[in-house]
Amino acid sequence: MALSTPDNSRLFGIDLSQWPRQWQAAGALLLDLPVLRWLAPTVRVRLRRANGRVSDWDMTQGVATIVPSPTAAVTARAVELPPERALERRLMLPPLAAVDLAQAVQLEIASASPFGVAHTVSGYAAAPARDGVCQVDIAITSRQQVEQTLQQASAAGPPPEVWVLPTGAPVGKTLRPIVLQGFGEHVRRRIARRGLGLRLALLALVLALLGALIVTPTILLQLRVRQAQQSFDAIQRQAAPQIAEREALMQRVERLQAVAQVLESQLALPPVLDMLTRAVPDGAWLAQLRVEGDKLILNGNADDAAALVQQLAAQPGVRDVRQSAPSMRPRGAAKETFVIEMHLDADRYGLAHSGAKDSRP
Repeated sequence: MALSTPDNSRLFGIDLSQWPRQWQAAGALLLDLPVLRWLAPTVRVRLRRANGRVSDWDMTQGVATIVPSPTAAVTARAVELPPERALERRLMLPPLAAVDLAQAVQLEIASASPFGVAHTVSGYAAAPARDGVCQVDIAITSRQQVEQTLQQASAAGPPPEVWVLPTGAPVGKTLRPIVLQGFGEHVRRRIARRGLGLRLALLALVLALLGALIVTPTILLQLRVRQAQQSFDAIQRQAAPQIAEREALMQRVERLQAVAQVLESQLALPPVLDMLTRAVPDGAWLAQLRVEGDKLILNGNADDAAALVQQLAAQPGVRDVRQSAPSMRPRGAAKETFVIEMHLDADRYGLAHSGAKDSRP
């Protein structure tokens, strides 16, 4: 029975082994954008031509731009392989990812190379796609031819690259050299990766500083609000006893005001009795006297209840005098029974003012 080993390179049907290549392709596409093209570092390369002339070139993303006046600031070296020592081919392919393009080129090299696999040296340069077509220049040669060229151009320093200038391409200010793989191109690529990492780090630092500039005012404002809230809470804790005393005082004031309102509506009996003693004639008497707030209810007997009402209404501080029930004279009785209601002025007869004013007219 054969045991099958699980494929750890796939997760939910996704081939994880393709992720590095896909990320690399995505990074290359981003760096090719005009906005981010400045992130791609430039490496100064000194090229020794097949005719012995020397020129300096700035290499950026496979494009070499000649430097008008050579300088000493050279970080990489290159040697031109004469055109007669290389087999060149040109392919017209649809736009492909970098990995797919490399595979297509390798298939073409394997089918077109007249040399053995161990002796074949190749390289290619792909131009940007135009009208849906990508032009790829391929150079194929033998390792012996390259080694002879390197021996002729031997010099101190790091190993040089080997360039093949495409036939028919104008050797002017800008060109796309075909870099043969497996020689000194790793020096330039290492320098380019280092420069790219430095620029990305500087970009990340700038973005972090911008983010800090944007976020710092908000953070400071939040800190100020928090400090203000803490100060306010501290003041509230310190003022809590005074606030409690103030609330207790306000409650006492409200109770006193309620008591004052009750006193305002209550009548004082001494001035009321004094007024009744002077207002009620000698031939009348009171059987019952009831006080309800500022209202006084009299129940008694009199010779003429109507005259008594008029007499009471004429007293100072007395108003709304009326009989709440008709006066009656029982059969055989000499006097009328009455029930009289009246309202007294609290400023004159109230408990709160009874000592302030004289109840006499």
